[in-house]
Amino acid sequence: MTEPADRWRNRRKMAWLSMLAGLLFPLLLLVTESAQLGQIATPFYVFVGMVVTAYIGGAVVDDHWQQEMK
Repeated sequence: MTEPADRWRNRRKMAWLSMLAGLLFPLLLLVTESAQLGQIATPFYVFVGMVVTAYIGGAVVDDHWQQEMK
């Protein structure tokens, strides 16, 4: 059986990296002033939001199930 901390380590890293990318993307837009990057901003933020939301939602559900098992 895996440790509870080990089960979520990679998911937590993915959520943090997605959130960091979401915060750095506007800086990239300002520095490059690229119209192409501006066009993909909406799909990019939808994807980043989905990753972070899936992590948070999964963590809540998993915590709930772990408490019921005990």
